[in-house]
Amino acid sequence: MAELAVTESSAGNYLLEGALNRTTVAKSDAVVVLQNSQKNSNQNSIVTIDMQGVTHADTAGLAWIMNFLKSTQQQNISCELRNIPESLIKLAKISDVDGFLSVQ
Repeated sequence: MAELAVTESSAGNYLLEGALNRTTVAKSDAVVVLQNSQKNSNQNSIVTIDMQGVTHADTAGLAWIMNFLKSTQQQNISCELRNIPESLIKLAKISDVDGFLSVQ
């Protein structure tokens, strides 16, 4: 099982790596780092999460992403997801929430 890690590449830009699933979301410091980045962001700022390094995602990972997006939206922070894994896109389409991820 791959751990979930986050690296801040530059201010407001994060690289998410590893498995985004029920096991890692519950235990990962990466989730805390992203939540803290959101709390420390100014209104009308942009947080970018590059998901290129995500190796696996399940419904718990999708739920966490959805909650994170909802929370940033409530704080007037734009969150841009890049390189969303195909498995997460498929889950979003099946769950009819792909519009929230800006998936075509």
